[in-house]
Amino acid sequence: MTSSLISFAAAEGEHAERELPMPPIGYGLCAIGFFLILLAILWSFRNTAAKLGATTPHHEQEH
Repeated sequence: MTSSLISFAAAEGEHAERELPMPPIGYGLCAIGFFLILLAILWSFRNTAAKLGATTPHHEQEH
């Protein structure tokens, strides 16, 4: 059991460096793209409250 753990640890030491699936700049570009999509969704809802508020009838107070 112990010898198998030692051999496993030795094998991990040989391949300790793992390559990323894409270049590091790719992660940044994906993040920027994701935030731009979120910004586009947010931008599509601009002035929505003003439009909804204009269609609802105003309650007049009686004095």
